[in-house]
Amino acid sequence: MASLYHSSLPLSPPSSSCHGVLSLAPRTAAPFVCLCRAPPQDDHDAELLGALQSDGNGSLLREHPASAKVLESGSAELGDGSGGGRRSSQAQLRARDCARRIMSLPMEERVKVLDLLQRDDAALTISDYNDIISALARGEDYDSAVALFRALEPNGVVAPDAHSFAIAVQCFCRKGAPDEAKETLDEMVARGHLPSVAAFSAVVGCLCKRGRVTRAMEVFDTMRAVGSEPTIRTYNSLIGGLCYVGRLEEARDLLNKLKDSPKQTADIYTFTIVLDGFCKVGRTEDAMAIFEDAIRMGLSPTIFTYNALLNGHCKEGNLLKAYDLLMEMCDNDDCPPDKISFSIVLPALLRAGEISAAWKTFKRMEHAGFEADSRALDTLARGLCRQCAADISVLKDAKEVFGKVVAAGHEPVSYTYCLMAQALARGGEVDAAVAILDDMVRKGYALRKRAYTDVVRALCDRSRTHDALRVLAAVITKDFVPGRNVFDALLEELSRQGRWPDAMAVYGAAVKRGVVVSLKRHVKEALARDQKKEEAWESPAQLCVP
Repeated sequence: MASLYHSSLPLSPPSSSCHGVLSLAPRTAAPFVCLCRAPPQDDHDAELLGALQSDGNGSLLREHPASAKVLESGSAELGDGSGGGRRSSQAQLRARDCARRIMSLPMEERVKVLDLLQRDDAALTISDYNDIISALARGEDYDSAVALFRALEPNGVVAPDAHSFAIAVQCFCRKGAPDEAKETLDEMVARGHLPSVAAFSAVVGCLCKRGRVTRAMEVFDTMRAVGSEPTIRTYNSLIGGLCYVGRLEEARDLLNKLKDSPKQTADIYTFTIVLDGFCKVGRTEDAMAIFEDAIRMGLSPTIFTYNALLNGHCKEGNLLKAYDLLMEMCDNDDCPPDKISFSIVLPALLRAGEISAAWKTFKRMEHAGFEADSRALDTLARGLCRQCAADISVLKDAKEVFGKVVAAGHEPVSYTYCLMAQALARGGEVDAAVAILDDMVRKGYALRKRAYTDVVRALCDRSRTHDALRVLAAVITKDFVPGRNVFDALLEELSRQGRWPDAMAVYGAAVKRGVVVSLKRHVKEALARDQKKEEAWESPAQLCVP
């Protein structure tokens, strides 16, 4: 391995005076070892350091005129010292950083670069430099790749060619530097190189992603002016940029031109980009017209196409249209809905109170193998509990969803607990309702008066006054002030049973807490009931007298 670092070649192109016909300013050359980013300092690798020191002085370069220039230029950059010891130590430092950078590349790229560096007695050609730049780019070290490209002398012995420029353009685009990418592309054209369609398209796409549509149009016009025909990818990038900045009509006009173009044909992604732009601004009618055009052209919508339409319908409040479209997707084996599709429609239906449709959507989502998030489940459980007031048969569904919320480890909010207790009480499952109230009291949750009122009333209706009193005591213990309906329900049942001492105790608890109830009314009602019973017993007896 030591021989890989024993090279007599400088790792930057030899410097020479510029005598080219172009008046472009030459870029300053710098050794390649200075251009690689220094990785974070870590423990020394014994094998790596051994390879670096194979030349006897730790330098990656041998002493000959070309390498001396490289070392001198590197020393000048780092300080004023000119001693041989300082120059050697600085070169050793740079060589270590360079080697570490190379060793961090993927295996294929590392082998390719090291194979170039081990060559002796031959100068690196522009093809060799392109291989190194490409390796760095594929290793996602774009800064080092760009730095080495800039070190090439435009009019020197080793000058960048069209491939060098193309790699640099791609590096700038992947770095997210659209202005530098365009400048490099312009310089490439100015030096007589014809950029590839991929290079043009990359710059157009990079500019459009940043909303620089005007500059992207300039590149697009240059592309056509030099005779390079844009691909559908180029058009899609440009249309996406127009939609991004809100120029939807221009995007639609460009789409219509593509539909009639004999050279390029719009694909489903082109249609999807435009209709998604219209959906995002609340123009789903226009989006649906574009969708129907795509169908007429024989294009198959993708999941992105459908999700864009679902999002547009929900954003405009057309929930039933969104629901119908989702159900249509569920029945479509070619493009079934994904988790995002359900996640768009289900919360929108819940927010609008469309509980029945939301429940069907949830069951379809489960059938497709997707799980709803805890927040949606919580909201669905509350909606189903409210429906129990009108249709008690929904209680089964409410219990199922509530159980899934708890099983998922998500703690339901206090409101959900209370609604669940109410629904259970209305459905006659009073033991389960009492258990939920006990759980809430234990956790310190706030109790809604309607919740424990319904539970107490359900217990009283079943003559379970002992359990009803226990619920009332638990509520009072937590410093909650029960409502009048709770006391009235208990007083009525205790009076009916003739438990006057317990009735007086409940009445005293109500008065103490400022709750106005009428014990006299309950006494009168109890006496009236007793009188009716006596009359009912006396009537058969009178009929038996001769």
